Amino acid sequence: MPWAKSHLRHNGWQLLSWKGIDFVLWDRTEGATIVVDVTPLKEEADLANLTRHLLIAFERKQIISQDIEQVQGREAVKTLLEAWVERTEIKAEIYVVRGEGVRYDIIFWAPRDAFPRTVEAFRQFLVGITFLQP
Repeated sequence: MPWAKSHLRHNGWQLLSWKGIDFVLWDRTEGATIVVDVTPLKEEADLANLTRHLLIAFERKQIISQDIEQVQGREAVKTLLEAWVERTEIKAEIYVVRGEGVRYDIIFWAPRDAFPRTVEAFRQFLVGITFLQP
């Protein structure tokens, strides 16, 4: 499980428990959410296909950009999109990261107007992640 050395919990973010999800932080003031989920892979899968599968959860999505990047030295697909979640128009930054036998879904979303104010906290969180599995 990746873990971030982060001060988000001291800056208005609270830890939530969602069934079937490994780690969730929520900023009540801004309505922003960070989700980290680790999923075992039974076979070597293409990150682009894994990303498409993950994006199904977003309604009325419009992909702004999608690129291959590195997250802590691991191959990742980064997607920036606008969509709807629970009747709220959001902007999201999503990383699907390859691990050995697992994939890491690292997701940030916020209402569109709050995204510019909150995305930097997510990016600092992302920089602080340490992957515990090879």
